This record gives sequence, structure tokens and C-alpha cells, in this order.
Amino acid sequence: MRTINYGIDTATGLVWSRVGSEVAIPILQYDQMTPENNFQTVYELEKMDVVQTAGRAYNSVKWTRKIPTELKNRHREFWGLKPLPVKMETHQ
Repeated sequence: MRTINYGIDTATGLVWSRVGSEVAIPILQYDQMTPENNFQTVYELEKMDVVQTAGRAYNSVKWTRKIPTELKNRHREFWGLKPLPVKMETHQ
């Protein structure tokens, strides 16, 4: 069974995930930012070895479980894991 860890890059606010010795990092797709979509930012997860991210970038990640389920499921899909059930929010 593989274990997934989630973290927040404190410099950017983007969510990373780690499985074993690899991390999934959201990379900005500049070519998809066009005048037609009002330069909307698009990120795609890219897999890297932890050693490649060693140093400042990796050290700025705060590992936590407090990540919205929707974001967790994006990362889980990337890693080939089953999605977590989404709980309905109750409004009071």
C-alpha cells in the first residue's frame, strides 16, 4: 500500500504531494495563459524525485493533513490512487 502526504508550499500556497521518494508539484503552464481566457492560470502536476527538489523549494513545504478533499483527490488521481469520499458541507 502506498502512502500519500500533502504539503503546502509556504512561498506560493500551492499544494504538493509525496509518495515514496517522489513528489508531485503543480507547474504553471504559461502557454495556456492567453488573452482569450483572460490569462487564467493553469497548473499541471509534474512528478519529480525528492532529490531534484532538495534545498530551498522542498524546505519551504509545510506537510499537513489539512488540505481540502477536492485538492487531495486531484493528487490521488495523479498518483493512481482511489479518490476519497467527498463529505457534504452543512451550512448553519
